[in-house]
Amino acid sequence: MTDFPSPSDRPQSAKSTAFGVVWPVLGATGLIAGTLFLALGGLLITQRPIPDVATAQAEPPPLVLANLTLADIELIPPPPLTSAEFTSSTFQGVELKGFQMKPPDPAAEAEPPASDRYELTLRLERGDTVEKMLADIDVPEADRRQIAEKLQALLKKKKLAAGETIELLMQTMPEQPDAPRVLSLSVRPQPEREYIISRQDDGSYDAEEKVYKVSPRIVRVEAEREGSLQQSGVKAGAPSAAMVEFIRALSYDVDFQRELKQGQKFTVLLEQLVTSDGLVTHPGRLLAGELRLLKRTVTVIRFRPPGGADGFYNPQGESVVRSFLRTPMDASKMTSRFGMREHPILGFSALHAGVDFSAASGTPILAAGTGKVSMAGFNGGYGLYVKLQHTQDVATAYAHMSRLGPGIKPGVSVRQGQVIGFVGSTGMSTGPHLHYEFHRGGKPVNPLAQKFAMRATVGGKDLARFQALARQYLNQLKSAPAVADVKKPAPQKTSQAPKEPATSQVARGD
Repeated sequence: MTDFPSPSDRPQSAKSTAFGVVWPVLGATGLIAGTLFLALGGLLITQRPIPDVATAQAEPPPLVLANLTLADIELIPPPPLTSAEFTSSTFQGVELKGFQMKPPDPAAEAEPPASDRYELTLRLERGDTVEKMLADIDVPEADRRQIAEKLQALLKKKKLAAGETIELLMQTMPEQPDAPRVLSLSVRPQPEREYIISRQDDGSYDAEEKVYKVSPRIVRVEAEREGSLQQSGVKAGAPSAAMVEFIRALSYDVDFQRELKQGQKFTVLLEQLVTSDGLVTHPGRLLAGELRLLKRTVTVIRFRPPGGADGFYNPQGESVVRSFLRTPMDASKMTSRFGMREHPILGFSALHAGVDFSAASGTPILAAGTGKVSMAGFNGGYGLYVKLQHTQDVATAYAHMSRLGPGIKPGVSVRQGQVIGFVGSTGMSTGPHLHYEFHRGGKPVNPLAQKFAMRATVGGKDLARFQALARQYLNQLKSAPAVADVKKPAPQKTSQAPKEPATSQVARGD
């Protein structure tokens, strides 16, 4: 094998010696230039593929001179770029292609200043005045005096009641941050009337009275019985007074103790009074109602005959109001029916000439119908006893009372539902209860079988008008908008309302 001399022992030509000196300098200069271009790499619009490292040309090994190292070579850094060169498309005579300077970011737009207007709701307390209320929120004295005078001129001699709400539109002034300005004040003591005080451009205040048109709106409430019938209706959106009317109209036909069950559905049709801006001035008058029992449906319809008062009728035109109540007591329980039975005290079989209702002692007893008191006092085994004569043929009797009702004595006229006495256990009685009798032609008959007696009906020309109204109400019981689905129109803003919504604030009691 032939031995080759080591690289350090090889003769060096002048060309190779010069190349060895210049190459490191060029390499260092290229490294600095490469670093500069990498710093500007984020500004490149187009990117060129990076050559594969494996295929890249291998860097020639560094040449070391015998008596010269890199530490002996002074590297002179390139001169810094001027602003003109940095923004130019050429650098030291070399055209830069594929580069684009990123334009400076536009100045961030300043956020619009927060609105200095806000809404405020105040409530008038007992002994309060509008002027005092405005003073409490630091409204300047001159402004609050003007507002109070303008408002009083609209109200005339009327006074705002305690609890009335005052709606304010306020504005905070930069030069007087502790003295807010009232842009508008409104108060609505009646649903159909609103009083508005507005600030003008010259700083004065103008007064305006708005009168809203009131019109009827028919809605329905549909619900299931959960608890009492009245509570179920009120929970579903019906006013309590309408539910009381509905229950009273049903009470002549429905046995609430036996027929009324949980989960049964009912519908009431209401006539509300609503202002033109959607404010309800009356929660609803009962027009019709429908109760779906297990085996039948009971329907009541409001109707006013000419020259008469409003009443409730069934779809056939028969009045639900009978001359006699089904039971002459509220919340009573029947304990003994009409007919033959063994007397609980005498011990032998005899005719039980009436119906017994158990109830707590002192429970009021009501007159089953309009009539005249024919007897009031003790009557043997009946104890304290009252008999009412309704017609020449019909009478009712009430026994075992603890005491008589106010003013009840023979010859006095009474109305249906009037208190004639109170439950007791006088006479031959085993406990507090009411013994109730119904007499026809002087003889006792079953009171429960007399529920259709003396029932008024619509007839003649009124019948056609009633039938048309009944068809309308029966259709609306199914098609009228539900109370929950009726949307109130958005309230109208005053001319001083802010363009941007302001956060409502509640003060003094809300």
